[in-house]
Amino acid sequence: MKNGFALIVAIFVVVLFAVLGVVAVSLLSGESIMALRDLYGIQALELADAGLQYTLAAELATDPDWSDKSTGFSKNLSPGQFNVNYIYWSENQVIVQVTGVVGGVSRTIQSTVKRGGLPAAFTYSLYAANQGGQDLNIENSATIFGDFYYDGNVIMKNSSRLLNGTMYSDSLTLLNSATCANYEPIPQPPVPLPTLATGYYDNLLLECSKEAAGPLNWSSGTKDLLGQTQRYTSINISASGKVISSTGPAMLVATTGNFTIQNSGELGNNLTVVASQQASFLNSAKVGANFKLVAAKNVTISNSGNISQSLLFTYGNITFNNSAYYYGSIIAPTGMLSSVNSTRFRGLIYAGQIDLMNSTSLIGSIVIKQNVSHLRNSTTVTYDPSYLPTEWPPGLEGGISVSQEGTSDWQEVY
Repeated sequence: MKNGFALIVAIFVVVLFAVLGVVAVSLLSGESIMALRDLYGIQALELADAGLQYTLAAELATDPDWSDKSTGFSKNLSPGQFNVNYIYWSENQVIVQVTGVVGGVSRTIQSTVKRGGLPAAFTYSLYAANQGGQDLNIENSATIFGDFYYDGNVIMKNSSRLLNGTMYSDSLTLLNSATCANYEPIPQPPVPLPTLATGYYDNLLLECSKEAAGPLNWSSGTKDLLGQTQRYTSINISASGKVISSTGPAMLVATTGNFTIQNSGELGNNLTVVASQQASFLNSAKVGANFKLVAAKNVTISNSGNISQSLLFTYGNITFNNSAYYYGSIIAPTGMLSSVNSTRFRGLIYAGQIDLMNSTSLIGSIVIKQNVSHLRNSTTVTYDPSYLPTEWPPGLEGGISVSQEGTSDWQEVY
């Protein structure tokens, strides 16, 4: 009897340990799978981050215009792959989602990427690299408010003044009651001249090589572009003529001749004008908000021409005179910007050379590649960053930056 009972107990113990063994193996197997999935998840997250870094360096940093980022891409990268999708895109900002996939486990991160801030040269009222090595004369009651940077010799005379800032130059000479609040030599290393990538503007100028209708002469009534690109050999808008686009941004192209708007002619909001030759805004011509002009040759704005909230680019010279008003960004990388007779600027200027005189007023910041021809006759230049654009002109950014949703503080999307 005792032997039978002992046998039963022994069998029970064996069965119990067998069951415990199976349970233990099952638990260990489940924990291994969970541990493996956790590992895959970590690797997928790291892969998503690597994909974001690749996107920043290879896809965005070298592209001056992000408005065509409608499709993403995928790349294999051991131990899996990453998939990039753009869920928002504009010229200067994109929202990127990057998914890393390893062993069937995926992790997605999202970042908002913006163009970087303006280069350091735009922290001065006027910065001139002075590549020609010429002296600068500031004279006849010209007044500067804020820091001023001229890589050469500066001579201030005839009651000219620098207030609320510092003059940075190779040397400074004060004559005839001129005054300067502070002076320091050019810092070492010098503040670098910003570079400009012109790809965005060159692509727009390619519109001039496409087929066009004959000349457009519009002097009465309203012409609606209906969100389209319309090309003409030359364009003249005058008198009571008005051109608008009622269904979104549109483009007007002068393929072989000049673009002229004059005598109270008017352009509506969100229009881009591209001209293969000269562009002129004369005699109370007006443009709407978010206006862009890209011209291959000279630009003239005079006789109360009024342009605001705009971007103006040209490979030629720009002349402002007779109470012209401009608020926005001006880029003339190889040309001379000349201003006479009470012209008012508000915003950003980047040009090859500049010539300011006769009560010209500028508030914002100027960067000049070469030299300043004149700064005289009651001209005022004032540094005020509040007049600088919130979205920098294409090609002129100091780099790209990732917002707080970027890799330093990413958000995971399930």
